[in-house]
Amino acid sequence: MNPGFSNPKTAEKTEPQPPLISIIMPTYNAQRYIGKAIQSVLDQTYPHWELIIVDDASSDETESVVQGFSDARIRYRKVARIGHPAGVRNVALNMAEGELIAFLDSDDLYYPDTLAKLSAPLLNNPHFISVYGFAFQIDEHDHPLPNALSLIPNPAHRQQPGEPEYLLPAGYQHSWERIVTSQISCLLAALMIRRSAWEQIGFFNETLCGPEDYEFYVRMFLHNHAGVHCLSDYVYQYRIHSASLTKAPEHCHRLLESCLSIMRWLFEETALPPAAKALKSEAYVGCYRYLARERLLNHQPHIARTLALKTFFDPNVRKKDALLGCGALLLRSFLPSQFDQGLVALKREFRGLLHKKPTLKARASL
Repeated sequence: MNPGFSNPKTAEKTEPQPPLISIIMPTYNAQRYIGKAIQSVLDQTYPHWELIIVDDASSDETESVVQGFSDARIRYRKVARIGHPAGVRNVALNMAEGELIAFLDSDDLYYPDTLAKLSAPLLNNPHFISVYGFAFQIDEHDHPLPNALSLIPNPAHRQQPGEPEYLLPAGYQHSWERIVTSQISCLLAALMIRRSAWEQIGFFNETLCGPEDYEFYVRMFLHNHAGVHCLSDYVYQYRIHSASLTKAPEHCHRLLESCLSIMRWLFEETALPPAAKALKSEAYVGCYRYLARERLLNHQPHIARTLALKTFFDPNVRKKDALLGCGALLLRSFLPSQFDQGLVALKREFRGLLHKKPTLKARASL
């Protein structure tokens, strides 16, 4: 070989791999849905990931469904019964090797470009510690449901591909005030976080039953609010079904206790910004409002009524805030469930009509 010329094969440079994304998936008796959840990860356009499935001692065929997938990027571990998602997720986090961490429950679904969309802001801006988007709700048969928050289609997206596909509604504010008063969506599968940030924020709180994702978000905001980026896009499909643990009536008391313990920690033990500290009453109302609304949506008006009434007797809540936050829910709890659901559907349809043409205010909110 002529020493003056290099071999093109040896001179060829290999493209650097993108950062590894660890996807945390806790599961328990999810044989009906977990196959679709895994397939939605396999369908990702972003190739460099590991899926860590921790099975909380399922007694159904969950393990058999998982073992039916042969991709080496899928890691499965079955543990003795823990009994709460926070502990199961913590086991998976201890196994994670990725530079970026994402989450997906075993009954939900990613879109094919979910990892690509969530990772892009983190790869393009070193100041971001995490990014979150929004959920598109589906039922147990994969049919779409009305969304808790409807993004606005952006007409400029078709003419200019660089434009975002959706815009945030005019009333949506990515702020401490909205986080503290539970007015911002905090669904875990819509989040991606840098490993370096998670290592400083810490594991999920295993003393909580249900709102451990909200408490994790609060700690993340406390750590670096400016580094949390809001992405105006739907990034996964959130399945609503009757088998969900949090829909069970007997689970409500534990949910409330967990929510109130977060409030006590937040307002008595943490160094909140002054603007957020002043929202103590509204924050407590937010807990009751969120839980009461969930019970109405799940046809449990008597529980919703009890929760709404508790708001008026909580010493941390001003009566005015209780009336503004839960008064309407209290009245709705006396309506027949079907009639109430009809009113909710009409309200969402009306809101959708208002948002068909984005306003300048909506654009400015970005």
